[in-house]
Amino acid sequence: MELSKHAEDRIRQRGISMAALNVIWKYGHESFAPGGAVKYFFGKNEYQYALTDHEEKVELLDRVRGCSIVVIDGTIITAYR
Repeated sequence: MELSKHAEDRIRQRGISMAALNVIWKYGHESFAPGGAVKYFFGKNEYQYALTDHEEKVELLDRVRGCSIVVIDGTIITAYR
């Protein structure tokens, strides 16, 4: 997983871990964003689905709920809550 400089700054500012980014990318709801980007949103439905696979990671999943990432060509360009 690659991060743009902007994404590195944002995840540091917003306290989003690499583990959280992996969860969002794996389980997030995918939608298309302007400029050819793809947005992954980790909401209530995604939380429930991920919880069935990772009951032991409830604390991480709780922190990730409501977060999104935006990806272009396999590079995360931003992340937010």
